Amino acid sequence: MTTPYSRRAQSARVCRSLRWLSMLLLGVVLVSTAVQAAPAAEKAPISSTIAVIGAGDMGQALGNLWAAAGYRVIFATRHPDTLGDVVERAGHGARAATVADAIEQAGIIVLAVPYAAEPAIARAHAVAMKNKVLVDVDNAFEHRDGKIATKAEAVGEAIYSARLFEGTRFIRAFNLNSAHSFPTPAMVESADFEVPYTVNDDSVRPMAEALIHDTGGTPVYEGGLENAREY
Repeated sequence: MTTPYSRRAQSARVCRSLRWLSMLLLGVVLVSTAVQAAPAAEKAPISSTIAVIGAGDMGQALGNLWAAAGYRVIFATRHPDTLGDVVERAGHGARAATVADAIEQAGIIVLAVPYAAEPAIARAHAVAMKNKVLVDVDNAFEHRDGKIATKAEAVGEAIYSARLFEGTRFIRAFNLNSAHSFPTPAMVESADFEVPYTVNDDSVRPMAEALIHDTGGTPVYEGGLENAREY
């Protein structure tokens, strides 16, 4: 014969079992959801990924600031395995890759190389860069870059480079700033300097101004690339 007490005890055991089962099922669902979501969380949007081609002083100065501002920064050279110190200094998830791999993963490409290197980069990668944002910070110097500097200066460096990388959303900016003039990430909020820029497509202006703001600079729009003749 089952007493009221035993019935209540049995009912309590059933309730505890049901609660335990519910918690177990909830845990399985949460773990499953986390596992499924993990790859998506690790993969940053291509539109916020910046491939900095060149890891010299200028490339590092800009890349470090953008990494601290929340962009996913990839430093790209022919020998990415030598960039351990560069990546470590940038922090914030920055990494190194070959030029081809970095371009494939990024929506924003930054050229921070000697000007004479641009034609070779264009021959190898211009097709992969089409429709992407290309920020050119390079300056041409005849004593360093040779005849290409003379050719570029004849039509304007921005126009010459944009022709090399036809089909890109081209921004000419930062080339009036020395690498050592940029603030540290900790000093961005108090920085006070202007960055003139020109574009070949007005739709890219918001991106240009965001990139400039995130280095601590104040954007100064100068119009189309033909207006970059002096810089």
